[in-house]
Amino acid sequence: MSYRARVLVVDDDRALVRVAQRVLEKEEFDVLTAFDGLEGLQKARQEKPDVIILDITMPKMEGYEVCRRLQQDPNTHRIPVMFLTDKGEDDEPTRYRGHPMPIGLRDTAQGFEAGATEFLTKPVTATELVDKVNGLLSFSNLS
Repeated sequence: MSYRARVLVVDDDRALVRVAQRVLEKEEFDVLTAFDGLEGLQKARQEKPDVIILDITMPKMEGYEVCRRLQQDPNTHRIPVMFLTDKGEDDEPTRYRGHPMPIGLRDTAQGFEAGATEFLTKPVTATELVDKVNGLLSFSNLS
């Protein structure tokens, strides 16, 4: 029996979690789920998945904080994190660190500063999701 990579999907949108779970399981991934940031952090620490897909805006703990805490923990800091969020769709100018930039760029910058490896904006296709997860698995196997 071959190894099945484990993916943790953390999002408070239960419908999105179910869809992502079906898509990833169809591609032979084992999928773990969590529906708020605190639960996601706890599952990541307990289960040590191979990849984490993380929303930004969630109850109990936002995704940026979850990602920062994962990066600070020696047991989880090597797990690649991909933000999958609907933030970033609005191109309304904002300020980030004193510089004007579109909201999408600000959120992406904050995601990478928190330690994310990848950042995607919803909606994504099933193919794009699977390709990004596979890419993160390849990346993590190189490090």
